[in-house]
Amino acid sequence: METRRPLLITDDTELTEEVLRLAAATGVDIHLAAHADSARAQWAIAPLVLIGVDRLADFSQMPRRRDVVVISRELAGGSEAPPVSDAVWRDAIAIGAEHVVSLPDAERWLIERLADSGEGPSRQGAVVCVLGACGGAGASTVAAVMASAAQNQGRQTLLIDTDATGGGIDLLLAAEQAPGARWVDLAEARGRLSATTLNDALPHVDGLAVLSFGRQYAGPLNAEALTCVLDAGVRGYDLVVIDLVRSIDAIATIALGLATSMYVVVPNSVRAASAAASLLPALDFGGLLTLLMRKAPRGLTASDMQRALGRGFFATLPEDAAIAASAEQGEIPGPRTQFSRVCLEALQSVVAQLNVA
Repeated sequence: METRRPLLITDDTELTEEVLRLAAATGVDIHLAAHADSARAQWAIAPLVLIGVDRLADFSQMPRRRDVVVISRELAGGSEAPPVSDAVWRDAIAIGAEHVVSLPDAERWLIERLADSGEGPSRQGAVVCVLGACGGAGASTVAAVMASAAQNQGRQTLLIDTDATGGGIDLLLAAEQAPGARWVDLAEARGRLSATTLNDALPHVDGLAVLSFGRQYAGPLNAEALTCVLDAGVRGYDLVVIDLVRSIDAIATIALGLATSMYVVVPNSVRAASAAASLLPALDFGGLLTLLMRKAPRGLTASDMQRALGRGFFATLPEDAAIAASAEQGEIPGPRTQFSRVCLEALQSVVAQLNVA
């Protein structure tokens, strides 16, 4: 079966060259048609239809559809395109065109529109952050378990590591040797990144896409690269889980600015309670904030922790020596363990409120 491609209908050679140049910049193939007869077979199935003003009148009686754009261009010598005539507007409205644009003024807009059509409908995925109140809290394990559980439930999920000195979250998934891009390969990413290209580039563990740091220090995470990747992640995945570095900086600001929920993992110790008491007020986050207590033997009780922080915990993550041992082997807690069940319940509680399909 032929891949569905955007459709360009025009007999204007220069307009065709301009659109093909923009499409090449996005990695999108274009189906070309010079007139109505050659375009009819693609009219209903193309993800995007671009019609040059030279052929617009030919389609005034075609069935109305979404995702139609009418395009004009500057005249030779750099003269501006003539004002859109009443006839052009009438024909554009008749076929349900969303926009009437002129090149080169609309180049950037058209590039994004072409890229969107090549990816299919945006998923508008939810972004959640997992943060440890102190070192060793187990936030990376919680993030990995949540992401893996979401993927196993049929949600396309991306797990992102933001700690350049954490050794790489791919180690928790025994994926350190898996081929695919790490942050060092995406450090120069800017602007708009195709969600399909990102997914194809990343290593996957049982379907879960993972963006991790490697074993060699590659410098701090670049804020522009993170913005670029998160934008693609929201378009291409149902859920993006961020293992958030413990620092109130530009990286945290960007991640929390897109996140709809955040989980803070707090061990039941005096030091962790003190760290959480300092951290929580400093977090500029207006979404759903959920506290998970990581239980340790002879630690503070849940009541003590609640009094110290002035808020309650969603659940308690049990202390289990086998979890640490499994992590050394690149194994996260299995779905039947109490640890995983708590993580999954916490995730589902938030996802249900977000109405993530």
